[in-house]
Amino acid sequence: MSFNAAAADYLRGRPPYPASVFALLTARCGLRPGARVLDIGAGAGLATGLLLAAGASVTAVEPGADLAGILRSEHPAADVVVSDFETAELTGPFDLATVATALHWLDPVAAIGRLSHLIEPGGWLAAWWTEFGDTARPSRFRDRLDAVYHDLLPGESGYRESRPRSLQTEHWTEVLTGSGHFGDLEIEIDDWHQTLDGGTARELWSTFPNIRELAPPAREEFLSRLAALVDEEPGGTVDDPRQTVVYTVSRTTVPAGSATSR
Repeated sequence: MSFNAAAADYLRGRPPYPASVFALLTARCGLRPGARVLDIGAGAGLATGLLLAAGASVTAVEPGADLAGILRSEHPAADVVVSDFETAELTGPFDLATVATALHWLDPVAAIGRLSHLIEPGGWLAAWWTEFGDTARPSRFRDRLDAVYHDLLPGESGYRESRPRSLQTEHWTEVLTGSGHFGDLEIEIDDWHQTLDGGTARELWSTFPNIRELAPPAREEFLSRLAALVDEEPGGTVDDPRQTVVYTVSRTTVPAGSATSR
């Protein structure tokens, strides 16, 4: 629940998801005015707001009471359910379920099994993550930041050796399609960047669980050194790479088909 403990930081610090995600949901997954959408692990509503803006009727599930309070305040049109997804009282069917940077927090077998009952045949499930950094686009800032991680979080792998969770495609293909309830998998990747200054870098890293869970003196040291690295970049800003990786599958009554990636 470290996200809930930093609810206000999460609202300020996390960047919006790129518009390409919602264009994909519109083109492929039936996002449209009147669509019934289940938004799982909605947090402060980064995805919820854009689903509502597309005209969908949104049920947003969020287990953190503080985050749910922000969600209700920011997006009063959403039906907010404060609960873990696995035990939430939900009435389907839904045309589309979305899981934005949250599927890894769920029990995959239980979650996919439940979604197979909540999403009507022909409906869709979309799960995506934004990765903060891209090993294919290294930078001086990221290399220098590794030294801060080494000092304060020595158990973590270096930046260039990390493997993003969302790009473990064999794992997520099995999670999403292994039960046979979902098929027609596609994977879309949007490469972009976020421009950070020292303050926005502090706000963003304050939302990461491994930073939140440091002892307060160590957390402050990490954030201060992070901000100083950004301040030392030309112009006091850094263009930090981002990748948003989107998995979409359709609800089917036949065994899942083959996966495609583009």
